[in-house]
Amino acid sequence: MDGMDGPYLGKLRVWEGWVPTAVQELPLPAQGSGLPGPQQWVHYADQLYAREALNPAAAPPPTDEGAEPYTLQWFLHLENQRHGRQGRWIPRLLEFAKHPGETLLGLGNGLGTDWLQYARHGAAVIACSPAAEQLALIRRNFELRGLTGRFLHARLDSLPLENATIDVVCLSSLLHEAGDPHAVVDEIYRVLKPGGKVLAVTPARYDVDYWNSWCFPWRHWLASPTAGRPVQLMRFSRRELRRLFGRFIEHRIHKRHLRRAETPHFCRFVPLSVLERLMGHVLVLKAFKPLSSAIGTPLAA
Repeated sequence: MDGMDGPYLGKLRVWEGWVPTAVQELPLPAQGSGLPGPQQWVHYADQLYAREALNPAAAPPPTDEGAEPYTLQWFLHLENQRHGRQGRWIPRLLEFAKHPGETLLGLGNGLGTDWLQYARHGAAVIACSPAAEQLALIRRNFELRGLTGRFLHARLDSLPLENATIDVVCLSSLLHEAGDPHAVVDEIYRVLKPGGKVLAVTPARYDVDYWNSWCFPWRHWLASPTAGRPVQLMRFSRRELRRLFGRFIEHRIHKRHLRRAETPHFCRFVPLSVLERLMGHVLVLKAFKPLSSAIGTPLAA
């Protein structure tokens, strides 16, 4: 049920090897959610690890190191991968250490690797995801670190939160999958306090794959029909992202996340920091809800 809080997801308990001890209580994913049933957790762990690590080629730690999937060692190894070389921009641009004492709402799927950093630095974190299975894994990630949070299973366009109760919203790589991104942004605007901040990470339209296909079209012609990156519903340019968050003010948009090996050979002498700003895979938006939104009705002239 949308809006269901805490105890609902507490039924997912400790993994023993590959098998969840409470698998019979874990709800099956909805059609089209992209999540397999419990019998496929072994295979899904590798997929989830690679996606959360921001590197399709990322390999999970070997089990002979004690890093069984969904154990503390597995989560720690994943965190090092995500915030390591390719993701070194994440802690700074997502401002992990800048919001102690504030209420932060994390929206999206994944494992909450970024959101628990806010909790570690003293923020009160509310994690919300439309996927119950992944929300349960987010909760497990928090509990293994001894961190607390509030966990909401809800649609992103219908958040079970009061108006103007959130200081910061961190929207992580989910806006492009939303059927109506405008409705999601409207909900973010509603729950933010006047002066509150939104941090949004979205796929960039003009990334290295776009420029490779434009500069080297024959690669596409010679590729097999199934080759290439996965199809995504929506990607954004800077202008489109700024327009989508048009009700907000003081927009700042950064383009990040690129591996040098992905770039054309003739570009590889250019500093990676410059290439990221031209060909990066993601856009990171920072914007604020205007203070004037605290005024319920316009002042008379």
